[in-house]
Amino acid sequence: MMPLISYRSGRARRAASLAAGLLAAASVACVAPPEHFTRLWPGGRSGAPVLGLSTEEGVIVLGEPQYAVGDVFEIQFPIGNSVVSAHGSIVRLNEELALVEPADAILREGRFADGLPDFATEDVFVALRDEDDRPVMRPVTLWHDGTFGDWVVIDDIGDADAFARDHAGVGLYVYRQRYWQIVGMLAGITARSPDLDDDDVGLGYISLLEMARLLPDRIDYFEHGVKPLRPDFEFGVPLQPGDVDLPEPQPDPSAAPPSDAP
Repeated sequence: MMPLISYRSGRARRAASLAAGLLAAASVACVAPPEHFTRLWPGGRSGAPVLGLSTEEGVIVLGEPQYAVGDVFEIQFPIGNSVVSAHGSIVRLNEELALVEPADAILREGRFADGLPDFATEDVFVALRDEDDRPVMRPVTLWHDGTFGDWVVIDDIGDADAFARDHAGVGLYVYRQRYWQIVGMLAGITARSPDLDDDDVGLGYISLLEMARLLPDRIDYFEHGVKPLRPDFEFGVPLQPGDVDLPEPQPDPSAAPPSDAP
């Protein structure tokens, strides 16, 4: 990343952009916010979850050095005023992102935009959850008009470093053609100008160009994996015995025989 030069934040410019963002938010208030926000926990872990976006290909999360293909995650997906659970595993990853494919659930599938957002002519939002765990959209603007790359500003977030840590992996959206479309996700990092102005903080994001590297160039519909319907995900009702019929694991014929075998 190019060096950050000393640049005083313009509070008037921020106020104007916030006002414009609020007007834009009001213009799409009648449209339900996107609900692709997904919580995951690496197998055997508890505590703070990993945040990701559910899409047709799986749940996209930020990558970590310790992740490997096959790692198992518990997935929790908000539906209405409840949460349902599933499991999945990493099927693809690169240095920035990982793709977790659910084993037995069909999540709400996020739609990717077919082009990068134009911050100068269209409104960009971040999809958060409020204190009641309901989706809420907040307007974002480019940090220093994009001079330093993929950094955005979200007004009134308090401690920017804590916000970046707690919301790493949530989605950036534009509203196009009657749909909320994914154009990026927060990367969990921050940047400041050399003058260390506490009001001048940028939040890094992973752009659509980087996300596209994780997805296949072409998808053959007939090669899609078909999963059994999950009543809890489809209709928000509790999972019942017999709703999911998973095959029994088969013994590996190449494995060594038991020690008591003749």
